[in-house]
Amino acid sequence: MLGEPLRIGTRTVRNRIVFPAHLTNAAERNLPSAQHAAYYAARAAGGAGLIIVEEQALDRPYEKAVLGTDPGVVPGYRAITDAVHVHGAVVLAQVGHNGAQSGSLYSRAPVVAPSPVPDPMFREVPVALDEAGIARVVRGFATVARHCVAGGFDGVEIQGSQASLVRQFLSPLTNHRHDRYADGVVFLREVLAAVRAELGDRVLGVRLQGDEGLDGGLTAADAARVAVRVADLVDVVNTAVGVATATLPLIEPPMGVPAGYAEPVPSAVRTALRGTGVPVIGVGRYTTPEQARRALEVGACDLVGVVRGQIADPSFATKALRGERVRRCIGCNQECIAAVGLNRRLGCVVNPDAGRESAPVPTVRSRRRVLVVGGGPAGLAAAAEAAERGHDVHLVERSDRLGGQLAIAASAPERRELAHAVADLAHRCRDAGVRVWLRQVNRNGRYDDPFCSPAEHVIVATGARPHPPSGTIDVTDVLTGTASPSGRVLVVDDLGGPAAPSVAELLAQRGARVRLMTSGMVAAEGLGPLLERERWRRRVAALGVELLTDRVLLASSDPRRSARPDGILHHPTGTLEPLGADVVVHAGPRVPADIEGPGTRVGDVLAPRDAAAAIREGTDAARAIR
Repeated sequence: MLGEPLRIGTRTVRNRIVFPAHLTNAAERNLPSAQHAAYYAARAAGGAGLIIVEEQALDRPYEKAVLGTDPGVVPGYRAITDAVHVHGAVVLAQVGHNGAQSGSLYSRAPVVAPSPVPDPMFREVPVALDEAGIARVVRGFATVARHCVAGGFDGVEIQGSQASLVRQFLSPLTNHRHDRYADGVVFLREVLAAVRAELGDRVLGVRLQGDEGLDGGLTAADAARVAVRVADLVDVVNTAVGVATATLPLIEPPMGVPAGYAEPVPSAVRTALRGTGVPVIGVGRYTTPEQARRALEVGACDLVGVVRGQIADPSFATKALRGERVRRCIGCNQECIAAVGLNRRLGCVVNPDAGRESAPVPTVRSRRRVLVVGGGPAGLAAAAEAAERGHDVHLVERSDRLGGQLAIAASAPERRELAHAVADLAHRCRDAGVRVWLRQVNRNGRYDDPFCSPAEHVIVATGARPHPPSGTIDVTDVLTGTASPSGRVLVVDDLGGPAAPSVAELLAQRGARVRLMTSGMVAAEGLGPLLERERWRRRVAALGVELLTDRVLLASSDPRRSARPDGILHHPTGTLEPLGADVVVHAGPRVPADIEGPGTRVGDVLAPRDAAAAIREGTDAARAIR
């Protein structure tokens, strides 16, 4: 069923796999770029049936928005649609206005909304649209649709979910009007009618908010009701959950959230639309072919939206239909959601080409003998890439397993999907013919070179090692089982990432009385951009973990005493506090685990950072071998 064609209005999609709209931050001067064309073309070449290009905005809600009202977008649109059509996919453009879910920073104009209800993230009080203002907005939607037609799109999707003025008209939380637009469907129908007049026989879709996740907000039943009332104007209905402020983690949930968590929404809409001939797109963290196939089999939807799965593997659709292994999204949100939220271009931890599809890849001139030292993510990526490019590759690893720090981190609560990245890299190495040598260290502590003759290229990816303060235990020792602290445990977070929060949760699950301490103003601040912090806070609150902020460890200055820390300093006030712990577990910067000899250093041995840097640098080092 996943591979069956489906008629949507006047177009036929070749299969049921959709690449839904999402932000990429690839715009240049608020116009589509060559990167947009390359990005969407890669997913079309990879077999997606329907591609929906990111929001073409009426307003300027963020710096790198594509302003669809500018006639200058048309050549960029044509480049995108030509690049997608050549690979056989149907392509729509999402059109939207962010309304109150925006700020005046870039537009230099007040934000507008149905009612003067400030958004909880942007906190600007919007100007309530009068009827003349609403008419201008409706004409703006029509203008963007006209540009999309000129640009060769097969149709458009109206953004009525997440960060959307349409959603704000539909939701009782943001629409407090008393005129005819108190019924938000009136506004939506005017937008759809104006856009339909511009599209002619092209496809018109709408993405509806199914569950805001807020008391008194929109629900799946509301989405079904609205869908029925606009079914005469649209060819396809897409769905969503969450609001792109208060309930953002519902939209793009992190690892640990099960696939299909949002299925009640498309299921309700599909049931309501039965007999109309209008198909429904379902989303809900589908990252594997099996999950997408199941959504169709249980009748949750007619088409399946796969965003992060196709960011991670542009050939997701083709591989799914052939029964081949895909490179799996691990749900880390690090280089996609978090990067875009921090105003960077979209990327992907497991796919270093995501976000740079337009960059040329150098060709290989001759086969080389390559030695990769270290089997963590950087080494595995380097070995797989080099072997896939035709080189003769050996990989040596001092331990008895692959994956390095990434494999260790996967043992923490809610982090097990990190192991998918290790497994997928290992599969690539195996399929490409990399010869892997484990426990490859001689008596002098040096790596042995398995080549009979010297390697022509050496890539050093030996990672980094812990460097905890005296008297503390490193988080890695807890995750590997080398240390099993109990009783009163103080977990000190000097990184801000997932390591300390994960270990604090793990120890609390094992019965320890845990306090998590940070010098920052917010505990687990690094989980915020990853959309993990809300769920983590709920879990550790239930476990009784105490959170301490604005504090640093004090080392003992008395040489006659133990080397363990002496106490805690609350640095805003200068207050000294007792340590209050039997054991201190530390998460802090690591130091490179370098080896002697020549070679290109990649990943943590170059500079300790994260898995995204390791995999990207390993890949690039392999591509530099010519």
